[in-house]
Amino acid sequence: MYKYLIILSLITISFTNNNAFADDHSNQGPGAVEMLACSYNKGKSLSDLNTVVKSWNKWADRKGQTYSAWTLSPFAVNNEFPEIDYIWFGLAPDFEEWGSSLEQWVQEGENSHGVKFAEVSSCSPRALYAVIPVRQVNWNQKEIKNNPFQLSNCKFKEGKTMSDLMKAASEFNKYIDQIDADPLIAVFIPDAGNELNPIWDIKVGAGWSNFIEMGKARNSGYKTGNSNLQDTWGSVVDCDSPRVYTSNQVRAGVNQ
Repeated sequence: MYKYLIILSLITISFTNNNAFADDHSNQGPGAVEMLACSYNKGKSLSDLNTVVKSWNKWADRKGQTYSAWTLSPFAVNNEFPEIDYIWFGLAPDFEEWGSSLEQWVQEGENSHGVKFAEVSSCSPRALYAVIPVRQVNWNQKEIKNNPFQLSNCKFKEGKTMSDLMKAASEFNKYIDQIDADPLIAVFIPDAGNELNPIWDIKVGAGWSNFIEMGKARNSGYKTGNSNLQDTWGSVVDCDSPRVYTSNQVRAGVNQ
């Protein structure tokens, strides 16, 4: 299953870029994300996964875990990518909280709930990311089903850094406010478990409350004379064609 890490592979940001971000956001640590690419085992399906998730959720709630999770099912994905059934997308408020949840998982959960998960799906090793939210949303993800979420691999233009990207994202947010759109936007910085020699620097994710909102955003972007995306994000990074997934939250962490 290691080959599935191709989907998640990113290059490590230089210490210069990381320090630049830390200087600008000294009191704001990044969230922690883990992704695993999964395929159902023979005879297994979403209903089997939901059964395991229900039991695991009760255990995680008893442990007071703040860890939340989604499944991302391929919707519009280039056929050059390996076929999978879903990406397991796990999120903790920060790496300390992620470490606490993982310790409980390694010591107790893996030998019980982990076995049940493995009976349903075969998954790649986890790939870790620090996630920087650059646009928050006010829609309740717990009440939304099958909403679109896209991921792109992006490379910094020569001489550009994470600080430049944060400034560009801030300018793009002003444009989003003008068109009354509702995207969630985040930047994923690779940590452990990623490919050794990838050709990208970061992954950029964007989600909408529904496909109507996604369509509205794209329609606005294609209007004649609209260069807002190119003038902001496009001035800092070059990104490949996004992969679009349908997203469903399977766990809302305690106090989330």
